Amino acid sequence: MQLKNKIFIISAIFTIALFFTTQGLCQNPRKKVKQGNQYFSEKKYDTALNKYQDALLDRPSSKEVQFDIGNVLYKMKKYDKALESYNKTLSSDDPVLQAKAYYNLGNTYYRNNKLQESINAYKEALKLNPDDQDAKYNLEFVRKKLKENAKKQKSSPNQQNKQQQQHQQKQQDKKDQQKKKNQEKQKQQEQQKNSQNGQKRKLSKKEAEQLLNALKENQKKLKKKNTARAGRVRVVKDW
Repeated sequence: MQLKNKIFIISAIFTIALFFTTQGLCQNPRKKVKQGNQYFSEKKYDTALNKYQDALLDRPSSKEVQFDIGNVLYKMKKYDKALESYNKTLSSDDPVLQAKAYYNLGNTYYRNNKLQESINAYKEALKLNPDDQDAKYNLEFVRKKLKENAKKQKSSPNQQNKQQQQHQQKQQDKKDQQKKKNQEKQKQQEQQKNSQNGQKRKLSKKEAEQLLNALKENQKKLKKKNTARAGRVRVVKDW
């Protein structure tokens, strides 16, 4: 990936800068910086940091040592602290060191996901060193990244609305299915009720027939009884 290649170039710049920072220092701080450089090249960043910090105690005004501290903090992924060291380096009178500090600020801001700040830092680096191809590349890379993020954020509300609509549709489908089940259940209950009522009407008809037969039977008995009475001879008494 191209970004990894650029990170490799950045690391090379760090190393070159570290070895040049030994210039202009008295013997004791210079020795400590040299030791720090060695530990840095061996990726023993904790030990390198201790050496640089010791050198800074001997030479508090050294912007070069401050720059070295920023580099090792960057390697340790302590980006916030690295930013502090690089910003302190910017007060240097050396434009070359300032350009490197801005360049490294751009890298560090990028790692901290502060893309606009990263872009601004690369621009400042190019003002001081217009021929810095790495700064040009990284500037365009981060600009592209910022545009991509803005595009994603712009499409995000539409995606959210789409998901919300899908959720609402899903809920509505669920309600419709439940309503359909309830209607079918109600229909079955009504059919069952009508079936039971039909059985009751048949029983009532049967009972009516039985009642009619009983009435006919009673009428027959009554008619027979009346006929028997009519056939009797009434005896008239003689006075």
